[in-house]
Amino acid sequence: MAWELVDTANVPEGVLELYRKDDVFMIRANGLELMNGLGHQSEVAFGIMAVKISGKASPNILLGGLGLGYTLAAAVRELGQSGHVTVAELSPAVISWFDRYVAASVLPQRPSNISIVAADIGELVRSATGPRYDVIALDVDNGPEALVSPQNAQLYDSAGLQALAGRLEPAGVILLWSGFESPAFVAMAEKEGFSVACTALASVGRADLLHYAYSLRQA
Repeated sequence: MAWELVDTANVPEGVLELYRKDDVFMIRANGLELMNGLGHQSEVAFGIMAVKISGKASPNILLGGLGLGYTLAAAVRELGQSGHVTVAELSPAVISWFDRYVAASVLPQRPSNISIVAADIGELVRSATGPRYDVIALDVDNGPEALVSPQNAQLYDSAGLQALAGRLEPAGVILLWSGFESPAFVAMAEKEGFSVACTALASVGRADLLHYAYSLRQA
């Protein structure tokens, strides 16, 4: 069965497209595949990691990027009824697509301990007021080299990391999903005073395909 185009949305950086194959979805950005429900194992692992790395029974987690919702759904399953997850998604269209099409197969029952807001996570963490988080998990792009939106690069530079750290609770963690390894990013983060660990996230059935999770703590 071929992918069926379900909807399109114009965004400042171009066009987003939602495709469907049975109950599996895919999002393309300017013709490039951004995420695909046929291969979401690393997103699931990332969502679980976001909860476990907090070290708390009821963590407060900020997730940057909704996408197809697999990271959120995995975090929710790991949390149960404890803690809270706030999702900041830049595109209102992606939130609408999730609610209208995707959630039925990914997160059919939405618990009360999650919030999904249309917001630029960079602006959110740079705001003067707001809650602090035990974990800020970024799943907003292809990694610390912006692919979808040039403004995402501001999350990964020195000022962006310091802004993220400023919204963490003591001993809080910045977690970053990446489709590749980035020694340059690690070197920059360590120069800014963070300790950095990189965890490989294997895709089921694809030994040749690795994604990565970078965890950053203030040293």
